[in-house]
Amino acid sequence: MKRVLFSVALILTASLVASAQTVFYFPHVVNGVQGNVIWKTTILLTNPSSTATTGGGISLTADNSSNPGAPGSPMVVHMTDQNGGSATSSTFTFSLPPNGTTRLISDGAGQFVQGFATVSPNAGTVTGTAIFSEFDSAGNLLAEAGVPSASAVAKQSIFVDTINNYKIGVAYANPGNTTASIKIDLLNSQAQSVLPTASSQNLGPGNHTAVFTFQMFPNAPQSMTGTMQIVSNAPLAAIALRFDPTLSKFTTLPPVSLASLINPALEWLQQRDWLSPLSSVARLLGALQLRIG
Repeated sequence: MKRVLFSVALILTASLVASAQTVFYFPHVVNGVQGNVIWKTTILLTNPSSTATTGGGISLTADNSSNPGAPGSPMVVHMTDQNGGSATSSTFTFSLPPNGTTRLISDGAGQFVQGFATVSPNAGTVTGTAIFSEFDSAGNLLAEAGVPSASAVAKQSIFVDTINNYKIGVAYANPGNTTASIKIDLLNSQAQSVLPTASSQNLGPGNHTAVFTFQMFPNAPQSMTGTMQIVSNAPLAAIALRFDPTLSKFTTLPPVSLASLINPALEWLQQRDWLSPLSSVARLLGALQLRIG
């Protein structure tokens, strides 16, 4: 009994270790001219500590839309901070005093590009959010939405609500170093797959994609409520947008993780041979987790 309790305690400790990630992502960032509109991205970061200074870097990665299975590439943009300092790069550094905040905004110039951002603190904790904004050619704001920071997870779902001709766009990124094999399934409100087979895709390391659900599932019902489940062998960072019928107004739909607290611990244990005596306990807890939801 003591051995079992020790094993459970170790697994729960591993959960905390595995889930205590300092790196986070903004799954969708945009910049540039697209047709008659201009897109900009604003990144806001803050240091929640009241005593310690922290810093780190932001790296922007553009998608390789012509070859989703290939790696992504650096996303070079011109960004300006709250003090007027600016630079053109794919990487930006920041330093935050206790409770300090920084703001970077892209200039919206040049050819339209899209991708994702990785925020990597070098010490302490950093939190943040991003905003992507749409302007007309005269610089008037047309629409904007927040992009919450996200962790990369292997199993997640987004809400799909296309009643009254609304449309759902989804963006997800593979921040890892290996190709992600992704299975995507569209479920109705009764959790039934609306198509006989799920969509599948390979997404290369550092690559990103953004697409509407009606493009991914052209034979799906035009009006439905449900979810789109995204299951990958490699963790992905994702975000969804709900557009009005004219595609001129939108709001964000953060994904819902399909993994519970214990899943990171199970994956962490399974990847370490020296903890093989605990594998059976991990599998038992995983099975129990499935039974209790």
